[in-house]
Amino acid sequence: MEIPQIVSTYIDTFSRHDLDAWLATFAPDGTCSDSGTTEPLSGQALIDHYGGLFAGFPDATIETVALHAITEDLAVWRWILPGCEFIEVREGLVQRVEGYFDRLSILDQLGLVPRSQQEPLLERFQIVWRA
Repeated sequence: MEIPQIVSTYIDTFSRHDLDAWLATFAPDGTCSDSGTTEPLSGQALIDHYGGLFAGFPDATIETVALHAITEDLAVWRWILPGCEFIEVREGLVQRVEGYFDRLSILDQLGLVPRSQQEPLLERFQIVWRA
C-alpha cells in the first residue's frame, strides 16, 4: 500500500514550518488535534496554535522515524519527540489528524523534570501538592 502524496506534502510542509502550505493540505473541514489542544482545530486556529509553537521553538525539528500506510485513507507518521500522528485522507486532502506525544519527554528536555538523587520525584510532587 502506498502513502498518499498529500501525506508526504503534509509532513514536508509541517517539518519546514510552512504553515500556509501545510494548511493547504487540509480539506476545508479538516481537523487536527493532539495532547496540546483541548479540541480538534481547523483553519486559522491551526495556524495560530502551531504558529505559537514554532514561535516559541523556532529551531524545532521533526525527525521521521517511520511512515506507514494503514489503509488507502489512513497513514501513521512516527517522529522523534517521541510521538506519532494518524493522518486520515479523503478525496485527496487531509481530513483528520490525531497526534500523540510524550509530554513528559518535552518537560525533561526543557530541564523541568528533577534529575538529582537528592530530589526524588515523589518529594517534588509532594512539594507541588502542598503549594
